[in-house]
Amino acid sequence: MHVLELMKSHVIKTNPEATLQDAVDMLDLYQISGLPVVDSQGDLIGVITEYDIIQALLPEYHIVKKESGSEWVGLHDRVERIKNKTVGEAMSKPAISIDDAADVLEAASVMLEKRIKRLPVTNKGKLVGIISRIDICQAVLEGQI
Repeated sequence: MHVLELMKSHVIKTNPEATLQDAVDMLDLYQISGLPVVDSQGDLIGVITEYDIIQALLPEYHIVKKESGSEWVGLHDRVERIKNKTVGEAMSKPAISIDDAADVLEAASVMLEKRIKRLPVTNKGKLVGIISRIDICQAVLEGQI
């Protein structure tokens, strides 16, 4: 079975100019953990995940934490500075993706190897869909693969 046959073609995505606050709002609204990032031509250029965002907002513990009761000194100021950082500045790039003509088992292998939950699907560099681990699990359990 090809990825094209199993992928979802309606993809919640963002652009590199969106802010981290915008990305968090979308992740929360759609209850997803990551968003493909596309340029104005629809080319996949990266992925922004919860991990990327928390890494931007809260750097390594030993760098930021200065004991002052139970609060981090300067954390609020840091968050105010960073929440308007662009997705393009914080996204993972290049995006790990798979071609729509690839075999679904190849997609599963990529997800397992890279420990990712969903994989953007492309055709000639353009984002055309997304496939998730649960899509593959359902297909396997239903005997489609």
